[in-house]
Amino acid sequence: MNQEQENLLFQAIGEIQGSQAAILNDLKDIKADIHQSIEKSEARQKEITDGLRLEIKASEKRQTSAVEKQELRLAKVEEKLTNQRIKVAAMGGTAGLAVSLVAYAVKNGLMN
Repeated sequence: MNQEQENLLFQAIGEIQGSQAAILNDLKDIKADIHQSIEKSEARQKEITDGLRLEIKASEKRQTSAVEKQELRLAKVEEKLTNQRIKVAAMGGTAGLAVSLVAYAVKNGLMN
């Protein structure tokens, strides 16, 4: 091999090494971009998950509050119903007593 061929060979080897170095640098940049993208995606997913957790907790609190309100309303309705039943029973008892007194009076001739 003559001097010129050796120079061309070394020049070609240098160009190949330069191309390989450029390719490796590009691969490193791509890898860094991928890692950065993954980190951003994971951060966004965590943010969304945390937000959903907070929304679920708030929803559970609202549901618990609604159930408590319904239970309180039910207790009030039951109390009112019991009071109404007592009133109706008292009125029925009073009416029964009045009918008994009238019947007794009619029987004994007090209502003539």
